[in-house]
Amino acid sequence: MAIDTQALFARYHAAWEAKDAARIAALHSEDSSFILHDGSARVHGRAALEADFAELFRKLPGFGFEMRRTIFGERHWVFEWALVMPLPGGGTASVDMLDVVDVNDAGEVLRKDVYINGAQQADFYARMQAA
Repeated sequence: MAIDTQALFARYHAAWEAKDAARIAALHSEDSSFILHDGSARVHGRAALEADFAELFRKLPGFGFEMRRTIFGERHWVFEWALVMPLPGGGTASVDMLDVVDVNDAGEVLRKDVYINGAQQADFYARMQAA
């Protein structure tokens, strides 16, 4: 059975744009995993993912996405983007990100790895604390 990874990505990205942790988690398999490659631990399972995403939205309520490019395969996509966050004193901070997402036979997200530009991340947090 062919999986329409572009349609799944569209639903998935819309859920992220809406900052809807439950909707995002519902698109993951029960045994799905997520890791932000910044030294964070891998998160396993739909319920844990939902809690992790909800905490992210609580910590960074105003963040948005600057979409760069997406590459689709039969059972995966690669999404290059930037996290953009308005700073309290004005201006914005951004961090380049890269998502690698695997999809199972049922059309659910099985694994999501997020790679982050570490230097930009450090600058982002420094600017957030200074503001």
